[in-house]
Amino acid sequence: MDKTDFVKGQTVLLELDGECVIGKVLHLGSDRSFVRLQNVRDFQSNQPILGNQDYYNSEIRTIKIIEQGEPPATNDDQQQPQNGGSASSSAVSSSEAVAKINLENIQTIFDRIDSHTFIHQTDMKYHDAIKYLKTQKLLALAVEGAEGGRCAENPSLLSIATPDRIFIFDIMWMSVTKDLKAILANPRIRRVIHNGRLAEDVLKHRFGAPLGRCFDTLVAHIATTKNYDYQSEISVEKCLAKYLNLPGNFFDPNITFADRPLTEPQRKAAAKNVAFLLTLQDYFVHEVMLEPFYASCNRYGTSLSSNADAIHTVIKLNKGRNDDLHDIERFELNVGGEELGE
Repeated sequence: MDKTDFVKGQTVLLELDGECVIGKVLHLGSDRSFVRLQNVRDFQSNQPILGNQDYYNSEIRTIKIIEQGEPPATNDDQQQPQNGGSASSSAVSSSEAVAKINLENIQTIFDRIDSHTFIHQTDMKYHDAIKYLKTQKLLALAVEGAEGGRCAENPSLLSIATPDRIFIFDIMWMSVTKDLKAILANPRIRRVIHNGRLAEDVLKHRFGAPLGRCFDTLVAHIATTKNYDYQSEISVEKCLAKYLNLPGNFFDPNITFADRPLTEPQRKAAAKNVAFLLTLQDYFVHEVMLEPFYASCNRYGTSLSSNADAIHTVIKLNKGRNDDLHDIERFELNVGGEELGE
């Protein structure tokens, strides 16, 4: 991948050894061996880091550009190497493309993670959550402790994310209630999940709560890439790193969910595992699966406006038919003849 030098004013995400930080580029060293960031936050916890921070090449593993900044300055700190040469191999440069999820969306999702609702009993908070979830048409689901399916030792948490909120239900303490079962099976609700066979097996055989139709992001990855290792399924963390360009160490692999009571970091870790699934589904559908269809829409939509001479448009319109329709590529829809009224 081509490397792009840092530019003052960019918002960047740095993956370091053991941590991730996000901030705005304030200054580059004269030899471009370090970068100084302002408004720095820890990307894993979303907590601010006070003061400007310097980060050196030796500690930076990957760089992701979240938002582009102002054009390169012409002062000494920003000048390019002379004689047409490129920056040295040790110069600070970005090793990843512009992130596929923008800063506003990142902050919105972090706000949902921080303000998640944890529910461990059928109290007023529970009933308010159920009332809200019954009004939703799109949910993301995750089950912690589902490894091993119905033979899992400790099915622990059921996490449900909507476009606005995240709920963590402690199914180890309160099981899966009748209200939750109805939501999980409701045919009018669209659900998003990753590696759903594990959650389905646990919910159906341990809690009597089968899932309705789900969009599985693991299946979407396999179906669109045909790249599958039969020895292991790609994790949601790797999917998010691949498609949304999130850093590899955004998730803490050492956090477990079997102990009680749960700590705040444990609850936030569960919220993270479900928080990005709706965004991931949107990316799969609109940027991967429907990309050829959108290309056809664009070609058809610009078939008149792309004519430099108005006479060509007039000729097309005067024919009384739309020849451009014949240029639309066939797009297979899973709709039978009976549903079309044939």
